[in-house]
Amino acid sequence: MNNESMILRLNEIFQTFMEFNEKEFKANYNNLNINEVHAIDYIGRTEKANVTKITNHLKISKGGVTKITKKLISKEYIIVYQNVENKKEKYFSLTEKGKEIFIKHKKLHMIAMERDQKIFQNFTENEKEIISNFLNILKNDLKEKMK
Repeated sequence: MNNESMILRLNEIFQTFMEFNEKEFKANYNNLNINEVHAIDYIGRTEKANVTKITNHLKISKGGVTKITKKLISKEYIIVYQNVENKKEKYFSLTEKGKEIFIKHKKLHMIAMERDQKIFQNFTENEKEIISNFLNILKNDLKEKMK
């Protein structure tokens, strides 16, 4: 297989992967977008989650995080609170509704990992090393192109 065919095949796989994830996502989180779910997940795993921490984790602007947190507050997934020692800083925690999404997200990740690991049963350890090397090169190449 030549390089052009490999690139076309890779693009086809990326597109199919994105379509699959979008379909699965909509089926499980009908009124939330992916950044909102990831913000809920991060807030659920992080003590004293604030805009700065969420910004660094999601790798989006503070303005973007502010919009997300305002939406999540209005949808009653999170609440905002302040520490007694520092009235300036605002922190977020999950409501019961937010905890439901947090738990669901965690379960869906575990199910996906179990489901998707089966594909690697088709490969030897040596082949897995080659695949891993390819994925590392691809990841580094994409990061370099984004600079």
